[in-house]
Amino acid sequence: MSRVLVVGGTGLAGRAVTAEAIDRGHEVVVAARRVPDDDADEYVAGAAYVTADLVTGDGLEEAVDGVDVVVDTSNAVGKQAAHVFATGAQNLVHTAARFGVHRAVLLSVVGVDHSSYGYYRAKAAQERAYLDSALDTRIVRATQFHDFVTAIFDRGRPMGALLAPTGTRFQPIAVTDVARVLVDAAEGTGEPDSVIHVGGPQVETARSLAEQWKQASGTRRYILPVRLGGALGSTWRAGRNLVPEHAVDGLGYAAWIDSRG
Repeated sequence: MSRVLVVGGTGLAGRAVTAEAIDRGHEVVVAARRVPDDDADEYVAGAAYVTADLVTGDGLEEAVDGVDVVVDTSNAVGKQAAHVFATGAQNLVHTAARFGVHRAVLLSVVGVDHSSYGYYRAKAAQERAYLDSALDTRIVRATQFHDFVTAIFDRGRPMGALLAPTGTRFQPIAVTDVARVLVDAAEGTGEPDSVIHVGGPQVETARSLAEQWKQASGTRRYILPVRLGGALGSTWRAGRNLVPEHAVDGLGYAAWIDSRG
């Protein structure tokens, strides 16, 4: 049994990693900017919670003290992303190394090394901070979560539509499947300082996935094809978000929808 620190452990991926690690018998500490109440959705029974700020460094020493492995599932959007991913990663890996942490696992995104999209550039800088550190690091690049793809569709709600990016395919994956890969890496699977790719069981067009969501949810909203501009749109249309050769035998999109009841 190891003592595992899950950074960003109150987020979607962090909660799944926390639950998976606890189920495997590990002692889990969750570091977050805010400790959730024990009746909140963000709370996972069996984990210990500490407050820490990646950018300022406040609380990091207390968080990493006595830890064997760090699993970083932190996330940020907009202008904060560069600070959290680059500055925060530097603060975390340096502090962890000083306190004798021997291994780190970072959750990243498929395609970050082949895109000029700002968020992806920030994630790539985060990856470099880990790979350049003294820690035995494994990067896990995952395709888009089922939840993320569904959120894209729902952005059309104000227009009474489901948005479906044209010319785009996704390989959606269940966050629980990614959590298993992350905890495997935390336990030593994969080579030191390596990049592990993981994708959902099937590649499908955005339109097909939107149709599945429409049918399952019973919504009357129509499917609106949209051309996603900018670097992200170019990255997705080029298929750089796909890794069919690394598909897991996991929960597909249709089964995920059914599992939501």
